[in-house]
Parts: sequence; structure tokens; C-alpha cells
Amino acid sequence: MKRMTLRVTAAAFAVLAASAAPALAAETKGPVTDELGVIKLAKGEPLQIGFMGVISGADASLGIDEQRGAEILIQDVGAKIGSHPIKLVPEDSACNAEGGQTAATKLAANQKIVVVVGPTCSSEAKPAAPILWKAGISMIGVSPTAPNLTDAKRDPSYNGFVRVVWNDNWAGSTAADWAYKVLSAKKAVGIHDGSPYAQGYVQVFLDHLKQLGGQVTPAEAISPNDTDMKPMLTKVAT
Repeated sequence: MKRMTLRVTAAAFAVLAASAAPALAAETKGPVTDELGVIKLAKGEPLQIGFMGVISGADASLGIDEQRGAEILIQDVGAKIGSHPIKLVPEDSACNAEGGQTAATKLAANQKIVVVVGPTCSSEAKPAAPILWKAGISMIGVSPTAPNLTDAKRDPSYNGFVRVVWNDNWAGSTAADWAYKVLSAKKAVGIHDGSPYAQGYVQVFLDHLKQLGGQVTPAEAISPNDTDMKPMLTKVAT
């Protein structure tokens, strides 16, 4: 990690305080010393905040809502911090690993980005977070819920990642409680599309239902682009 302090944005994004970790060497500019490095802005120069999320394709409504939420927050704080107007720099990360890698690489190359808000999906966050943290940029996950992203034993390359949403250890077990106790469902099979989000969520659901006394079978996998579910459902029915 070679740069960046988030001092100037602390009022708007205090949640990042918990994510800081020492870089190889502290950087000093003027009166400021910071372990992640320092961004120096000229008077009136925009303060740039990155955004990444799925803003195209079938799931675009999710990321567009999140981008608009960031834009509303910027308006709510008067569109500036101190003498610096806030500039949102959006990148489409497409809700897949390739998109996350591409978006993170673009944002990491911008030496004026102080923080990244997003992404939408766990599939994006998994490759993106280490790329940004290597550049000294913290990332606030808006809706990626895969448990391993914030697990206590996660790889240090994810130390710059925090999120403002529950994880699937909670969501999957809550869904299992509802299925078992409200629906009285005693048997279940899980189906996922191989993504970090779906695979993690389904496994937590099945594990918790089993703990409650239910019967489960190993999860079935499909392709994200599959439209004919008959072969898989026939196997499940059998």
C-alpha cells in the first residue's frame, strides 16, 4: 500500500475508521502524516469518491439505486466538504468477477480517489477489494453479503473492506428458521448458481435447517445463464 488518507471525508464516511491498517511506510505532506499515505488537494479541487456497482444489464436496477443513494448523500452534505466539491466517479462492475476486477483496476489507477462505495454483488467484491486495498483505498460494501468477505480469518488483502449490510450467516439462518418453524418444512434441497453470494447463502440455509432437525441433500448447482431447469428439477424430484 502506498498512499491515501481519508481524513477529509471522515465526516461523511466515519465507518471507514475501523478498516485502516498500516502501510509499509507512513507518508508525510505538510502537517499531515498517515500510514496509508496522503492525498493533497489544491484549494477548490474536487474530492473524488469512487462508486462501483452493477449499472448495466439485467440487474442494473440494483446498482443504479445504490448509485443514486450515493448521489443523494452528496447532495445532503451540500455537495462539498470544506472548500472541496465532491465528485462521484462511477464504474460499472456488472455483478461478476470480471467486472469487479476491471472496475477496481480503473478506480485504483486514479490517484485522487479517497474511498470507493460499493459494490453491489459479492462476485464483484471478491476480486475488487484486494486491488483497491493494495492501492491504499478502502471500500464500503453496499450490498455484498458473502460471509468470508468480513470473516475474522480473512486474508489481509481484504482489510480495507467494510460493509453496511448483514452477511449471509444471519440471512441464511433466518430463512431456515422461517422455513422450519413457520412453513413446517422438514426437508430441503438447495440450488445455487455458483456465485459466492448464492453458494454461501444456500449452504448456510441447509446447515441451519439440519441443525434444527430437518433433512437436507447436497446443494445442486446450475449455470447463471440456465433457463431450462427441468433436468435439475427432475433429479431433485427423484
